[in-house]
Amino acid sequence: MSAPDSVVALEAWKHELANSFEVLLGKPLGEFPTATEYAFYYLDDEMSSMMLEKLVSGELDLSSVMRDEPIDGARWHEDSPFGLSQRALDLGRSTWLLEEDAFEADGGFGVSIGTALRTVSADTDDGRWAVSGADLAGVLAAHSNELDEVDSDGVMVDLVLRIDTDGTLFDAMRAATWTMGGPDSLVEMEEGAEVEPEWDRSLQRIPNTQLRDHLRMLSLTAHWARGYGAHFLGSGPGTCPFQLDWVSRRPGHETIAGWEFGEGQASSAVFTIKR
Repeated sequence: MSAPDSVVALEAWKHELANSFEVLLGKPLGEFPTATEYAFYYLDDEMSSMMLEKLVSGELDLSSVMRDEPIDGARWHEDSPFGLSQRALDLGRSTWLLEEDAFEADGGFGVSIGTALRTVSADTDDGRWAVSGADLAGVLAAHSNELDEVDSDGVMVDLVLRIDTDGTLFDAMRAATWTMGGPDSLVEMEEGAEVEPEWDRSLQRIPNTQLRDHLRMLSLTAHWARGYGAHFLGSGPGTCPFQLDWVSRRPGHETIAGWEFGEGQASSAVFTIKR
């Protein structure tokens, strides 16, 4: 019995995607190690403060974050075509980077929460403190009667948001390129937008015009990426966006590919995590 047309179409689409990722990464996915984990991280300045406020206000369930339950990104769908609607957010395995003064009495969290947070935070090599999303949620849950006193606007914080994937490079690249949906979810090329010449030439190898234009929108010049799509930094060492440099310095982490959005307001990257 032959496979249903929908299954055949899905497999064909996955094959097209795998071939397009080969163009971006410079070699077939099969040439990357399989006995390792791949992760996709995203950092957005505005989202960091917004997510902290939603945790403190109770709009996000702290217990679900502590259990590492993925959160539907469509709950915070952005007007931008490259928003969160296709993504599942793994807040539990995400990392919050806090400035030293966040633990002080006037640092926004208050004395009790600030003190508790320090005990579950790790000192980084750049003067900040790192705490997992699950641990932050645990501290907030343990001090639930004090959350009304938290001034989230007064906390200087970056959320290194981990997007929920299955650990494979293919799934991480789908999340990184907004191809978690089908062909009907692809973004059209913005009229007049300029693509980096190097990537414009390379992406011509992709026969699917819609997919090619979608990936071209994620390979714009730095100037055009200030208002549309993204600027692709390439693949391999030296392609980690500066906002996510902390991740690349973690033991066992190596950058696979990176992107920048806007004027440095947001960045994303795929990493391999060697155990």
